[in-house]
Amino acid sequence: MHQERVLKANNRLAIALISAQKLQLLLAGEESGPALAPIVVDARPEREYEAGHIPTAVRIGWEDWNAKPIAGLSLDLWEPGYWGALDNVRLEEFARRLGKLGLSNNRPVVVYADSLASKGREGRIAWMLLYFGVENVLLLDGGWRAWLDSGGSCDRQEGKAERGTFTLKLDGQRRVSTGTLARMCGQGKMPTSVDTRSLSEFQGDSFDYQPRTGHLPEAVQLSYESLFDDSGAYVSREKFLALLDPRVLADPNLITYCEVGVRASTYALLLEAYTGRVLPVYDASIMEWGADKALPLLKE
Repeated sequence: MHQERVLKANNRLAIALISAQKLQLLLAGEESGPALAPIVVDARPEREYEAGHIPTAVRIGWEDWNAKPIAGLSLDLWEPGYWGALDNVRLEEFARRLGKLGLSNNRPVVVYADSLASKGREGRIAWMLLYFGVENVLLLDGGWRAWLDSGGSCDRQEGKAERGTFTLKLDGQRRVSTGTLARMCGQGKMPTSVDTRSLSEFQGDSFDYQPRTGHLPEAVQLSYESLFDDSGAYVSREKFLALLDPRVLADPNLITYCEVGVRASTYALLLEAYTGRVLPVYDASIMEWGADKALPLLKE
């Protein structure tokens, strides 16, 4: 496991990694930490949460916060988890939901799932919370498996926290929309993007429920799986920065995407944790881009 890393962005704590051992000490009150004790969020599917979770953890599923697909698309895409764009219409409702779950803007949040097996769920929730205005979010390095391996206890009772006070404070630098990218593309200014899907998805050999397959113009491929080491922990800073050509990382307009903005969120937050750079996530990703036949998709 790596040493915890906490960086400041815009004069406030933003994203960090935390080990299972450190989290155990914080929750037990055996080690000094932030002024407010962290609230723990389990981002795994409901059935996994019910089978056992970190004591006191509340569950937040990434699929519950998304918009509905564009009319006329396959009915498959109306199933939760098949359309990635956050629902802009329900943002105020989302703030109330977060407060009810016990979240406040200034209370640290630790998010976890099951590492590589969860395909980015914890990263997507952590990214969403930062976008909504949580000031300090920590990702549990190694996830649920690391918690168990470190001797962490397992609870099956639904976590309940005292109601929090949450104010919506959207951090626009964390998100990019289809409309913005379409305008940039039309002007010949498409930004470089990191596509965190598999190589076969990038090349267009993908799933038949997608409106179209391929990748965005000016995209480079970097698989989500490469973000983890053999133990299930995130790769070190050195290995992470070696995954892409330095010229890609130097692009000031760099963004990241995947199929529905889940795997990409994990990449964006690791980049921020390791370098301090906030990377915009295209949460609508290939699903919404591919639904507009006027927008180019490339295959290799």
